[in-house]
Amino acid sequence: KRDRQIIVVTHNPNLVVGADAEQVVVANQKGEEGSENKKYKFEYVSGSIENSYLDKTEKAVLYQQGIREHICEILEGGEEAFKKREKKYNIPN
Repeated sequence: KRDRQIIVVTHNPNLVVGADAEQVVVANQKGEEGSENKKYKFEYVSGSIENSYLDKTEKAVLYQQGIREHICEILEGGEEAFKKREKKYNIPN
């Protein structure tokens, strides 16, 4: 990890968790019902897999939850599947 950087673009959260990604970028396109953005048509948030929070007061979908919650939302099997992978790959919680 010191000498190389690999950038992978995927819709597969299994790859993100399995690779123990250090930096995850979540994107959202404005327009679909329930997927509002703050200002722009395309918005992004980034952070580590360990980034976890919930903010029900926020209207913009990307800022309502942390990276971990975004991954669990997309991941087949949801939070339970994430916890199994978390244990398997020793991801700090």
